[in-house]
Amino acid sequence: MRSRKIGLGHYLAYGSGDFLGAGTTALTAAWLLYFYTTFCGLTPIEATLIFAAARVLDAVVSPLMGFLTDNFGSTCLGKRFGRRRFFILLGIPCVFSYSLMWISDMSFWWYLCTYLLFDIIYTMILVPYETLVPEMTDNFRQKTRFSGARIGLAQLSAILAAFLPGILLGALGKGNPHSFFVCQPGVLDHLRSGADAGVVLYLGASSG
Repeated sequence: MRSRKIGLGHYLAYGSGDFLGAGTTALTAAWLLYFYTTFCGLTPIEATLIFAAARVLDAVVSPLMGFLTDNFGSTCLGKRFGRRRFFILLGIPCVFSYSLMWISDMSFWWYLCTYLLFDIIYTMILVPYETLVPEMTDNFRQKTRFSGARIGLAQLSAILAAFLPGILLGALGKGNPHSFFVCQPGVLDHLRSGADAGVVLYLGASSG
């Protein structure tokens, strides 16, 4: 593997990529079920069915995405952009589909499809992201620092995603579905897009 100097910026950029994983998990766990059952007309059974369907889909999509990224390096696009980086680049503009999940008064099928769509995009970014470290360095200490940066920034993301929407909803009104549309996607989309862009800019050029 070609050696290169890795600095603090690289560790922070890689770690910021997990704003997507931890931030989305915190937001979904804290608010989405409430939003579905309060403003979308879904029963608790329908809402939990959406989450269950996503887990079934993930059992298929995650291994498939791993297979694709492992073998994408031999293609023209893989050689140009990197077998992992290509999918992260492709997923960055798609994360804004998260906003579609927070539109009120739609049908059950709308919420099912938008949640599954975002779950696919989530997998398309997170699976290649999680495999970047072994392709960036062979040094055990550097791998440990990358992992530590990821864990630390993931916790920061979870904290921000848990309390920032609560503050905004308190100001805008928790009883208004439009407040959720503004707060939830607004907080997380900006965190995610900036974090993913940081991963690509700092790490993508020299890794698969």
